[in-house]
Amino acid sequence: MKTRRTISTLAVTAVAAIALSACNGIPGWTDHFAGSISDSGLARLRACESNGNYRVVNSSGTYRGAYQFSRSTWNAVARSHYPDLVGVDPAAAAPWDQDRMARALWATGGPGHWPVCGRRV
Repeated sequence: MKTRRTISTLAVTAVAAIALSACNGIPGWTDHFAGSISDSGLARLRACESNGNYRVVNSSGTYRGAYQFSRSTWNAVARSHYPDLVGVDPAAAAPWDQDRMARALWATGGPGHWPVCGRRV
């Protein structure tokens, strides 16, 4: 049983590595802040903010996407780090773009950008 679990874990890890390397091959896609927050920390933040839903929009329409970005915060981070994402609706952005934007924002201020969920990471 343990061998089967180990093989499954290795398979999932391999698929994730292939997916990441494929994303890195996409023109304009670079995660400059990959080390700012761990993958598990990012997953906890995403789960707390949006229940893991990359397309969610809060009831007022102000906060959008998996990390509940306001459009103004999204655009400020994009202008500084990923200009190709300026003007993109956070809830319509690709999951990997939302992840890298959250990592960039985390790198500039840590959990303080997410006053409730940031403390849970």
